[in-house]
Amino acid sequence: MMGISHLNRFILALVIAGGAHAADVNVQSLSQGSCWYEEGEILKIASFNDKESVLLSREEIEYQVDEILNSGAEKKQKLKGLDLTLHCGGYGSSLVVKTDTQCVWLKFNKGQLEARSIGGVENSKSDLCDGYKWGELIVGLRASAQKEKLLSDYFQSMIKSVHVVSGLTLKVVLQDEYRGREDMVMEELKKQLDLKYVEYNMYQHPVGEAATLK
Repeated sequence: MMGISHLNRFILALVIAGGAHAADVNVQSLSQGSCWYEEGEILKIASFNDKESVLLSREEIEYQVDEILNSGAEKKQKLKGLDLTLHCGGYGSSLVVKTDTQCVWLKFNKGQLEARSIGGVENSKSDLCDGYKWGELIVGLRASAQKEKLLSDYFQSMIKSVHVVSGLTLKVVLQDEYRGREDMVMEELKKQLDLKYVEYNMYQHPVGEAATLK
């Protein structure tokens, strides 16, 4: 159980961020007290390892995520009904956003949201996603000769480059027009080659504890 000093720091962080009076605070903690949070009309988070405190409404979160995802791109329909998860560990904290097609890990910077990673969402029943890198696949070969087949004219329209990760494990970078079409390329590779495996190139995130937010 956290000492009174950490609890006072959390309450002070909420007050500085515009939070409620100490008597109104209903606090929950993650990762042995590294993060404290309170849910309500306003989401209040204090991440002690980050030395950050945030206070955001659901509407503000949706607006900032929409700006991050559509920055420099043609404006898309506003995001609604995001699945939110708070992830906390020794590294600090992240707000993880899961939509039908995207997995976004966000960090806090002076009370605002910034992207840690943005990727496709993997098939998972869990509320917490890691996300995969668009336009990339990880391929396990059964024999080194299969690398030449990946570089053959047959796959040239789909594959831009191939890089050795280690041994017979390769990172395959797709042509730009196949970004977001990783599933189709995976199926074609499985169909044409007897590979050991072919899978998404997943983002790797720090170990920590997670809580689904309402």
